[in-house]
Amino acid sequence: MANTPPITRELPDDGQASAPEQEEKTERWLPYAAIAALAICLFALRLAAPPNLLDQDQERPAAYVLDAVKNGNWLCQRDLSGDITSKPPLWTWLSALTTLACGRISVFSLYLPGALAALGTAWLVFAAARGHFGTRAAFFSALASMLTTAGLKEFGLARTDGVFSFTVTATALLAFRAWKLGRGWTWFWLMAAAATLTKGPLGLLLGGGGLLASWWERREKERLTLRGSQWAGLGLFVLVTVGWLALSYWQLGPPVLSKLLDQELKAQALTRYERHLPGSMFWQPPLYYLGRAAPWSLLAYYGLWRIWRRPAQDAMARRFERFLFCWLLFGMFLFCLAPHQRADLLWPIMPAGAILAGRELDRLTQPLRRIALASGFALLLALGLGGFAFYYFGPRANTPIIQQTIALKALAAELERRGGPEFPLTHVDDPMTLQIYLSTFRPPVSHERAAQLLRGPEAAFVALNDLAGLRAARQAADPPLYLLLPDPGNPNASPARIVGNRPQLKPVDPIAFCFGTIFVRATGARLLQATEQEFCFAAAADTPAEVLVTNESSAPRRVRLCVSGHGPRASQERLLAAHEEWKLKIDADSVKQRDL
Repeated sequence: MANTPPITRELPDDGQASAPEQEEKTERWLPYAAIAALAICLFALRLAAPPNLLDQDQERPAAYVLDAVKNGNWLCQRDLSGDITSKPPLWTWLSALTTLACGRISVFSLYLPGALAALGTAWLVFAAARGHFGTRAAFFSALASMLTTAGLKEFGLARTDGVFSFTVTATALLAFRAWKLGRGWTWFWLMAAAATLTKGPLGLLLGGGGLLASWWERREKERLTLRGSQWAGLGLFVLVTVGWLALSYWQLGPPVLSKLLDQELKAQALTRYERHLPGSMFWQPPLYYLGRAAPWSLLAYYGLWRIWRRPAQDAMARRFERFLFCWLLFGMFLFCLAPHQRADLLWPIMPAGAILAGRELDRLTQPLRRIALASGFALLLALGLGGFAFYYFGPRANTPIIQQTIALKALAAELERRGGPEFPLTHVDDPMTLQIYLSTFRPPVSHERAAQLLRGPEAAFVALNDLAGLRAARQAADPPLYLLLPDPGNPNASPARIVGNRPQLKPVDPIAFCFGTIFVRATGARLLQATEQEFCFAAAADTPAEVLVTNESSAPRRVRLCVSGHGPRASQERLLAAHEEWKLKIDADSVKQRDL
């Protein structure tokens, strides 16, 4: 009998992966989940810790977010004084979109872009390191990018630095990928454009600095030169970056170039010599890195020495380690030359050091058993998180600037409790942090104008810091001045005070306030929103409503008024000449709109 092949029957494909495939898939994504879980813990720690919005120049970026959300200035923002933004708008856009989704600005909406950027950077570090040095070294690298004082700071800072670090890291890794494959340069240039829209053209230099390794490779037998066309990506880079700058110039004119190019780029890179000449404090950035990235920075410096003395035998691993070497040291060299030196500036090159540190830690821990290594890292995580929590809730929480921020938060909450949201408050010299907690964006007035406002017959309330300056601007016949907030028993805890010409802080009819150079008086109407574009009121049910607006500036101002409550929403717009007055009156019976 002839041999016949065994009868086989194919099982139907039910779309489910086999057990080994599922296990492999789980092992592939489990490290990303663990990194995300650690990132959530760090973000929650920063959110729960006492706030520090008064510190580290976080008020200006928050002001740009409010200008975009409240006034619709998405292309190019300004602060309360009308000064042009000091940085390109990518971080502002991300935070503003989060603010819109949340309904109002908060530390959550201000910190979330940086926190997501820190998580994204850790994921990029893990993915890049795993492809060349293995999963364990990659996981160590991701931990090294987060478990530092600089890494934790990224999860709770209302500044561009965290997002800039992520975009530079992505730019650098895309540069290495394009060098390795000889194609894909368009993605590199697009990400470099994102970095430039975050903090300027330094992003392109930092992201492309690692490509100096291609020159280093020229002596190798298996050398790899830079290949591929750059023109399409370069064109898109110019279109995105120069296009945004041109549109901003078209909208706001020469002040855009003066601020972004002269005051920021040129002054900080070339001519800011208040403390030292460029390069004269070359030792400071390496020491900054040693402290801010500790304890991993020691391993990173050791890794640099190993790359220089004993490079990897595998060609691709050698190229990647040399790329990291050039990325870290070229960025360090730039920061050593810069006259403007700050520890946070080093964030975009720290991922390179994290990968080097993770690789060295993997080498050093090879003899350890798996359970010993896991126990050691569990202890490290517990000590790290415990130490961070002790610092943020202990010594740091008792510093004066943190206590002042807490006092402003409490002041804003009490103000909203007594007067409701969007209370018609006039601002003088109080910190911007108060408006952040109130979710308002109202330009300030002088002490003299505040004294004049409080002198009027309408109820008026003013937020200020220098109470003596207001008293000096008052006249002998002025009505009594009432200090309403904070609690008189602890008047020095807050850097802002609420004063008024009425003994109680509550909505009063009529009421007046100043929005920069715009004076507003409302009768029978409650303020709903005050922005650069319009003032919205809700009219009372049984009385006629009247809103008076005066343009107190020497230039024309376009103003739109809207009043709701009597039938259809009444909305009108007018271009007010200098010092022109406009009244909008709503008749409760006939529901007519009349200009007087």
